[in-house]
Amino acid sequence: MTFWREWRTLIVFLAVMVVFRSAIADWNQVPSGSMQPTILEGDRVVVNKLAYDLKVPFTTWHIAEWDAPKRGEIVTFYSPKDERLLIKRVIGIPGDTIAMRNNQLFINGE
Repeated sequence: MTFWREWRTLIVFLAVMVVFRSAIADWNQVPSGSMQPTILEGDRVVVNKLAYDLKVPFTTWHIAEWDAPKRGEIVTFYSPKDERLLIKRVIGIPGDTIAMRNNQLFINGE
């Protein structure tokens, strides 16, 4: 038996999983308690990577875009400061004015 015949199924499966996790869906462990009580530190979340666009795996190239995050949705992204995965709730969208006064959040003055 050749190497390819013996390992083909596993290699194809692993390749499909890598593409799946990079372009379609992924699962992540919540790194902090900043979303409590909704999501607890250590919880696992499933991420729909097709919610807003379709990207070429392992790049930032967009094939198609069909939506943008809306206020109240939970999104995942990498911190530009230290590349840590963050899971946060969207509180503002383009055009909104966000302010904190006396420890109270105001969106567009309300």
